[in-house]
Amino acid sequence: MDNELIELGFWGVIIVVGLILLRLLLRRSVPVLGVLYYAFFRVLSFLFSFLNGLQRHLSKPWRPLYKRHHGSDGFNKFMRGFWTVMKIPLYVVLTPLRFVNAFFYNIVVHSSFEFFNYMGEIFDPTSSKEGGANFITWLLLLPLRLVKYGWHYLLSLAESVFWTVIDTIVPALTLYHGTEQSASVSICQSPGRIGSKSWYDGIWRVGGGNFAGNGIYFAPIRSTAEYYARSNTYKALIICRVSLGKVIDLGMAPKYVYNQCGSADALDSTKWGLNHGYVTGEWWRGDREWWEYCMYDWQNRYNSSWRIRPIYIEDLNNKRVLRIPGGMAHWLFRNMVLADMSKSLFK
Repeated sequence: MDNELIELGFWGVIIVVGLILLRLLLRRSVPVLGVLYYAFFRVLSFLFSFLNGLQRHLSKPWRPLYKRHHGSDGFNKFMRGFWTVMKIPLYVVLTPLRFVNAFFYNIVVHSSFEFFNYMGEIFDPTSSKEGGANFITWLLLLPLRLVKYGWHYLLSLAESVFWTVIDTIVPALTLYHGTEQSASVSICQSPGRIGSKSWYDGIWRVGGGNFAGNGIYFAPIRSTAEYYARSNTYKALIICRVSLGKVIDLGMAPKYVYNQCGSADALDSTKWGLNHGYVTGEWWRGDREWWEYCMYDWQNRYNSSWRIRPIYIEDLNNKRVLRIPGGMAHWLFRNMVLADMSKSLFK
């Protein structure tokens, strides 16, 4: 009996020491994993950035014709209707490409990133209340974290599959948003999961400038978004799946609307767009020679949460994927998201 107790105690010490070493190792490895994820995503993105761009260009091949406004307002109104009809056969032809892009970005990339976040919370929690402060708390709460974050990862997988189907039917693009690192975390993290109860967690808010209308801005190429992150000391890039909805080519908008673009707070673009059923404005910024998307958000009322779905964040200073404390806000299983979707569907 004494030998059995000694042997049990011996193995208990081995397990505890092993867990301590594992905790230390994981704390050291999180930044390294972030660098590896960054390299992994960048390598894969060479192909899928091309496929995402191909989907964007082929869905509206006449886009270059409307970099600038031309023609009368009446003629442009006719052309808006004409090109809407022309999108129908292109929509059918591009269905397989939409599925490939949706599968890669929603399931492969987003699920991998959430695995990185949740494994970090299980073995290296960011909250002191969940065991980040000392080893005893860490050990006692390990089973609770396994259940909690394992469950959230299953939800992330479920919503990734759901949105893969939706993105195949309702076109979405992978777009980029450049900002400051703390802002990127606030935008993407789940409200309250590790104790933060800030109203601004998990939502998008209108920033300054707004040269193509009041709203949330996205770029189809990463270098454009990196330009907008340049003024921050700690720069970040949020890579998102965005359901743009009904898009107005601002080169085909009424001339008074187009003429206001390029000036700060182009409110007429937002007002006219929303009044005519447009969710997003697409604008060619001539002074920089690039395209931008503005998802209209009138008077900073917070943008519909389900339309903008972050898939991961890059720390541009250190060339790594940025860990999100507690994991990202769910795309689907949140009251705000469900409320936004019901408003869009039944308004």
